[in-house]
Amino acid sequence: MPPHVVRESLRARHVHLRVSLRDGLEVVVPSGFDRTEIPALLVEKARWIERAQREVEFQRALLDPWPPNELPPRIDLRAVGETWRVDAAPAAGRGVVIEERGDRHIAARGPVTDPAVWRPALRRWLAARASSELAPWVTREASLHRLERGPVTVRWQKTRWGSCSRRAGATEPHLSLNAGLLFLPPHLVRYVILHELCHASRMDHSPEFWQRLESIEPAAQTLRSELRNAWRFVPAWTAP
Repeated sequence: MPPHVVRESLRARHVHLRVSLRDGLEVVVPSGFDRTEIPALLVEKARWIERAQREVEFQRALLDPWPPNELPPRIDLRAVGETWRVDAAPAAGRGVVIEERGDRHIAARGPVTDPAVWRPALRRWLAARASSELAPWVTREASLHRLERGPVTVRWQKTRWGSCSRRAGATEPHLSLNAGLLFLPPHLVRYVILHELCHASRMDHSPEFWQRLESIEPAAQTLRSELRNAWRFVPAWTAP
């Protein structure tokens, strides 16, 4: 039986298999599913799993080869066409501070040889950078296509690029976007934003939802497929 992780989802109605760069083979099961059935399912889907794992290994070969436990010398933010130079500024202390020094240059000051310290610091800097770019992007797309727009939160998410919800008592939808979107090509970021904005009027993936989205972005289904492999753009060092 191949190595795998099991994740229970309250939204799932059936068992789903996922193979990704970040999580490997993942078995998503509905709440209350009998997990003793999983081994037989994996045997039944062995060919699909092998094919998906080969594809993931091909994608892995395209990743930035920089060791995930070493401070990266640069950060490429494809979504906004920026490359930031990263310099190490070793110093005593318990935390790492990220300082912007102009001309897309940042310095990591502190115990920069410890990935458990510099990773969270870089993730916080990236989340703030993503918020400053993605929230205005949402506003532009909503205005251009006359879509309802509410508050936007940008944070790191493990399995989703974005989500849309209506909180109890709220009159506007709330969008949550993954900070990792900054590493994706702009056309995929735009698709995620439009997808979540269209959920403001349809909180499902009904035919009506897809009709609305495809009236704005005719290539929505192609982009949706491309997005499944987009984790390959996100450097391994961003993992918590």
